[in-house]
Amino acid sequence: MNKVYWYTVKDPYNGSKLVKDITVDVVVVGGGIAGLSCAQKLIGSGMSVALIEKDFCGSGASGKSSGFITPDSEIELSSLVSKYGPLKAKKIWEFAISGVDLIRNNIHKYNISCDYENQDSLFISNTALKVKYPKEEYEARKSLGYESSFYESEVESIVGSKKYSGGVKYPDTFGINSYLYCQELRNIDEKLGVHVYENTEVVKILENGVQTKNGFVSAKHVVVCADRFIPDFGVLEKEIYHVQTFLGISNPLSEEDVKKIFPKEKVMVWDTDLVYNYFRITGDNRLLLGGGDVLYTYAHNTTNNTKRFKRRLSKYFKNKFPNINFELEYVWPGMLGVSKDLLPIVGFDDKMKNVWYVGAATGLPWASALGVYSAEKIINGRSEFDLDFSWKRKFMINSKVQTLLTTPMTYAISHGITKYFK
Repeated sequence: MNKVYWYTVKDPYNGSKLVKDITVDVVVVGGGIAGLSCAQKLIGSGMSVALIEKDFCGSGASGKSSGFITPDSEIELSSLVSKYGPLKAKKIWEFAISGVDLIRNNIHKYNISCDYENQDSLFISNTALKVKYPKEEYEARKSLGYESSFYESEVESIVGSKKYSGGVKYPDTFGINSYLYCQELRNIDEKLGVHVYENTEVVKILENGVQTKNGFVSAKHVVVCADRFIPDFGVLEKEIYHVQTFLGISNPLSEEDVKKIFPKEKVMVWDTDLVYNYFRITGDNRLLLGGGDVLYTYAHNTTNNTKRFKRRLSKYFKNKFPNINFELEYVWPGMLGVSKDLLPIVGFDDKMKNVWYVGAATGLPWASALGVYSAEKIINGRSEFDLDFSWKRKFMINSKVQTLLTTPMTYAISHGITKYFK
């Protein structure tokens, strides 16, 4: 029950373990989508690159995720417009879209087998009172020239349930098995010349490289793509926290049941709850269903009470679609790093000027785009988002208040404000 379904499809690649000292131009710490994308870009520039992963590539948040490849992750376009104005919001949104394109282009260029499902995105309202949120998203997209459609009573023709009140749908998004994508990108990186070391834990970050338990990697540049694990190195402890979510996947559904859920075409759906629920159909007609609750979203440690969440997720979906019979065969927890305003965190270490951190990439497209951005920071000095994504930017709740409230409370309040008090 607790096992990640994606891991049952393919055993992790049992890669090499670092057992001696080596020297490269750049060492990348972390084998998720950010680290793998960073290494891919760096090796293409002619630099020598080592990627260090403490478990296996795709073992963290990237590989456990729902595989929604959409720029709309934890923060909507309408929120960006409200906070930054249309011009800057579009610039940030295009950055997220570039991550969507990067993943799609890799899949097509290298013929990556990762359950690629071309599906539109649908942000949907659970109640009539909350229809304003997808409507605001529609208006924001329309004002900036992005294709989308808004539905109210007719939303039932898109999602076959009477329990939703309206939604905004838009194209150019897709779903994947993100674990398989990470595994394949790992192999691609290695073929391109990246030295990939798995089962190799970094115990210390230094300005001239990283120390592992079995060897030292000397490098001119260090890129730490460790997301929520970055605070384990003693940095960004009040800037990067985590949210916990649960994912479940069902037995294969019949074509008839899939048609009941999606009368016209399969789409990727998430709702307007603060701790939102989301679902899509995989290539083999399994229902992928995710969500959480306030009690566990900001819990310090991973919660393995999957029986509770199996009941919760099943109850949610059966309430929306009472005519669908299904059983969640796998339910697993996942953690992802977040910042207090849901935008990513990047920047150089204050003391070690060759060390660059990448974290709080809420969504696989963000992670991919940040990986490439970090590589281009080294290659050509790319910098247009340095201030926007810096951990030194102004947050609604500062570090002193955070100390008084405790970190989980800080993030809960910050995220509530970000989503609902725009």
